[in-house]
Parts: sequence; C-alpha cells; structure tokens
Amino acid sequence: MGRLWIILLGAVVLGCAQPSAAPSPDYSPTITRDSFGVATVHGRDDAETAYGLALAHAEDNFATIQLVALAARGRLGAHLGRDGAPSDFLWNLIEVKQSVEQGYETLSPEFRSVLEGYAAGLNAYAAAHPDEALPGARNLTGRDVAAGSALTLPLFFGFDHVLGVLADETSHPCAAREARAENIDWGSNAFAVAPSRSSDGHTRVILNSHQPWDGPVAWYEARIESDSGWRMHGGVFPAAPFPVVGTNGALGWAATVNFPDLIDLYRLTTDAEHRGQYFYDGAWRRFETRTVWLWVKMGWFTVPVPRTLRYSVYGPAFETADGWVSVRYAGEHEIRALEQFYRMGKARSYEEWRAAMDMRAIPSFNFIYGDASGRIAFHYNASLPRRAPGYDWSGCVPGDTSATLWPQREYLATPVLDTPNSGWLYSANGQPWSSTDPASDLQPAQYAEVAPFIETNMTNRSYRAVEILSPLRTISAEQLLAAKFDVTSSSQSRTEAAIQRILGADASNDAELAQIQAVLRRWDRRAAQDSTEAPLALLMFYPLYNARLYGQPEPDPIATARDGARYLMQHFGKLDPPLGEVLRLRRGDVDLPLQGAPDTLRALRWHPDPDGRLSADFGDGLMMVMDWAPDGALTVQSIHQWGASNHPESPHYNDQSPLYARHEWRTNPW
Repeated sequence: MGRLWIILLGAVVLGCAQPSAAPSPDYSPTITRDSFGVATVHGRDDAETAYGLALAHAEDNFATIQLVALAARGRLGAHLGRDGAPSDFLWNLIEVKQSVEQGYETLSPEFRSVLEGYAAGLNAYAAAHPDEALPGARNLTGRDVAAGSALTLPLFFGFDHVLGVLADETSHPCAAREARAENIDWGSNAFAVAPSRSSDGHTRVILNSHQPWDGPVAWYEARIESDSGWRMHGGVFPAAPFPVVGTNGALGWAATVNFPDLIDLYRLTTDAEHRGQYFYDGAWRRFETRTVWLWVKMGWFTVPVPRTLRYSVYGPAFETADGWVSVRYAGEHEIRALEQFYRMGKARSYEEWRAAMDMRAIPSFNFIYGDASGRIAFHYNASLPRRAPGYDWSGCVPGDTSATLWPQREYLATPVLDTPNSGWLYSANGQPWSSTDPASDLQPAQYAEVAPFIETNMTNRSYRAVEILSPLRTISAEQLLAAKFDVTSSSQSRTEAAIQRILGADASNDAELAQIQAVLRRWDRRAAQDSTEAPLALLMFYPLYNARLYGQPEPDPIATARDGARYLMQHFGKLDPPLGEVLRLRRGDVDLPLQGAPDTLRALRWHPDPDGRLSADFGDGLMMVMDWAPDGALTVQSIHQWGASNHPESPHYNDQSPLYARHEWRTNPW
C-alpha cells in the first residue's frame, strides 16, 4: 500500500459550481479525545458516527481530506497544475463518474447512509471554517465518498505502472511485464499468533502497514462506536468514513499489499485502410472515442486541455511502438470496496467476516485475521479472472478474438490458510506459499489454476519472519514484538548479495574501494542505531531498492557504495558514523535517532535533508497490537510516528514521536 499518494491528490476547477447536497439530518455525535488527542466518536447510529468521524478528522487534517475528496471529482489539475493532470486523466479513463452513477443505488441503504453522513460531516466542518475550505470542496455527497475507491483501488495492484507504459507512444508494452512484487515492494507486515503457539494462551494480531507518513494515504488513528453496535478502532485514510484495518473487539485484521496479476494487455489488429477501427471476431469495429477536458491551472488561469480517449471491447486503448494495445483490469467499475470493509468491521465471527470477504469487491490485499476465540487465518485476497487456457498472459495476448475477453466479476478461488497447525501466520508482501512454518505452508499445487498469476518473490522481511519465529516452540509477546522490530538483513537478502559482490571486487589498486570493503566487512547485517557500518550499507542499497521499486535498471552496487561513501564523508567527515546520527525522525521541534531500513521488519525509507541527515518519511507508521486473553478480554496497543494532528501548533503534532522512536506503545483501554 504506497505510491498512489502522489496520484490521489485532487482538486476541482477553481470557482466551479458543485451540485447542492441534500439537507442533512440532525446529527449530534459525541467526540472525546485521549491525552494524545486520539478521537473516539460515538453516535446514535452508524451514519451519525461517520458524521462525527468526519468532524474529528477534519479538525486534525482537513487540508488533506479535501484534496482526496476532490480527487474523486477528477479535477486535480485545476488545483495543482500539470502535476495534477495525470490523476484527472486516470479519473476520466477508468470512468469513475459513470461507475458511481451506475453503481451507487446498488449499495445497501444502510451503507449509503454512512457515506452520506460522512459527507455531511465534512460539509459541516467546511461551513464552520470557511477560511479552510477549498473553493470546490463544498457540498460533498455520499457519491463523492464512494468515488474514491473506484479511483484508488486499481493503483494498489500496479495499474498506474502499466498505464504509464501504455501512455508512452515510444514504449513496447508487449515486451514489458506487468507490475508485480518482483519489481515493486511497497512494504507492510502483519502477524497473528494463536493460543496453541503463544506462550501464554493469548491470541495476538499485529497491524504494521507501511505507508507514506504524509499525504492522502497516511494513516490516521480513531475509534468509532454507535448505539447500533458498530465499533472499530484502527487506521483511517483521509476521506474514508471509518477505519479499514484494526479491531471491533470480537475480531481484528491487518492488510498488506499483494501483487496478483489482475491486468492484461491485448495487441489489437489495425491497418491503414481501416483507420479508427480494429479487427475483432472476424469483423472490423470502430473504437469507442470520446474527448475529455483536463482543466490545468497555469498561473492565475485554468486552461482546458483536450484529450481523446479510445476504447476497444477489452478496455482503454493506446497507440504504442507495438501498435494499438488495449488494457483490461479486474474490478473495472467496482465501487463496493468500502461497503465490504464496512461489512468486515460489522462482523462478529470468522464466518460473518468471511461472508463479507465473499463480496469480492476489494480486488487485492493480503489479510491476516484473528479473533477472541483464538482463530487465525491468512487470506491471499485477489480478484483473479477466469482466463482462457493456452495463452501467454504475461505479455500481450491476441486482441482480435472474444476467446481472450474474460468476464468481469467471475473470480477464481484464491489461497486461504485457516487455523494452521503451526499456530502462527505472517504476511510481508511476498509469495503466499510462505506464511508460517514451512511444514504448514500452502502449496502452489493446491491452487494450480491461479498459481501462475501470483507473485513468487520473497522479501527480506519474509525471510526474517520465518527465520526468527519458526524455530520457536512457543512465541511470547516479547518475542513477537522483537520480530516486528527486527533490523537484520537475512543472508538470503538482496542487501547481502550486493555486499558480497562489493567484497569480492579487486581493490588492490583502489584505496577508496578498499576503505568501503573494510567498513562493509565488519557489518553484522543489522540496521541498529549504534551500528557504524549500517549507514554505508544502507546508502549503498537504497538506489538498488529504488531502481526495482520504479522498474528502472539496477545500478552497480560498487558504484552506489562509492556514492554513499562520498556522501558520508561530505556530511559526516567519516565512513562510519552511527546510524542513529544519520537516520532521524524529524517533525517540528522533534529530532530523534532511528533504526531500520527499507526491507527490514522495522521498515523505514527516507529523504536527505540539507544537513545530510536522512529524514524518515515512509514505512512503519501507525502500528497496532490486538491481544485477546484466554477469557476474551482485549488489550489494544498502538503508536503513530507523529501524532493525531497535522497542525504544527497542536500539542499532538508530534507527541507520539518519542515513544515511536523508542519502540514503545500507547495502551488503549477497550
């Protein structure tokens, strides 16, 4: 879950009129805050509770919520200029407005009331704080809230990566593999331990999503509860009307990003004689063509920029160096994902939770589940379509036959490991065939029909989870947390492979390389605060990590090690400063040492500050431990990297940072 934070920022045409919202019911929720400013919202019903959450979250970060809400209206360019145009293009291309118009009334009345209550709460805040409201952010509706998932969900499984290739007229998309976890590791961890494996008979679930620390997909923590029995404590995205991960007391879950192959490319048959047409099932068809206007802010003016969109029976079509290519993705026009999350949160048992999962409205994500009864489960959730056999679906398939046109909403069964004999589970963005002790793992042969469309990689975090926890006869709370905060690179990791390549190079006539080798040879593969070798190792590996992240050629680790060495000499005067001096948590007047690395279980990414320090901005953010005692009593611990408020003048702007840096938790009475 990560890169889409750039794409999702949204705005509307400045001064553009918006439809009026219906009159709001008389909402009067109760909002209380704990000593860290974390809100608990209580309402008479679910709609009033969602209204209150909108008010509470807007008090803390209305600016970001508005941008996300406005993205669902497809007008980013009018607010951000050229940087916003790609989001507007995507909004038009995947027909978000049409999806909502066609699907909104199919949502349950109960859920629509939640969406509309949340929108009313944002409108109420805007009315009370007109100086904070963007010109087009007034009169939001439940449809605006629903539109968000239609826009965002395809991005989690790499649709934006594929779209970027297709939109480049010089590209060869038929030679490029689609976005998969082998290329992209956005991160996230999740763990569950059942009473049969825990040292004290407790059930524990750890939520540890890795997200940007700021922007439209940065976590916000809240608790909601209504007199109708709805109760959730967990992570909320800006413009989401309730927590989408966390616990309702009876059960809880965490999510990690997965990369099932949900996108297919089709090479269309065209020729000069039949311009504007493509050949399909023995006849020529015209492309469906329409012109859209992207409103782009340029200085004081908003300029309309026309773009022509073309569609085949498969989906959007683009002219590329491989000819005309069309793209089809699972979950097209799907707007029920938020309702599925809502149903998951209302469930009181695994059977009810799984019934919500059977909606299949959330196209991707791994889920780790646990509950008060001691049940745990791993779900590799994916809307894998029923593809015709006999085709190579990894590149472009023939786009001239209905044989390759798979149906939407007909999804195959995907891997589920329910109540494993091992008594513990993990997910760390790797293959689902490793999720616990190897002896209890699922096998690809059990899911032969879908296995070819599921990632096969193992992250360092995957290796380490198994290396740490699998040998333990029982897993204590302390051992589980130690694993979650582990900062070691496995001997099987890419980091270690790069180190070995550097150490194997001939440095007999290369003083700089010899110094680098001397530092790296001492490294114990731990990104600990007191490690004086870790800064060089991490600076060496970070460009390799980013290259794979963004689908670029991977640089030579010897070259990146040299760059890292020069960086350290420039800013710290030596090759081996302690990592805690280099890697920092900075927010307002807080400046604290950190430890961790991009693909360690204590996951952190960063940007360089002018003074050379590496300021963390992505990775371990909101984290939660859900702990059920044998009698069913629940304890919830949580921590946020900063705090509840996005306002620098607030005492809750960074009041959790010292706890976060020390690997400590807040305990939330349930």
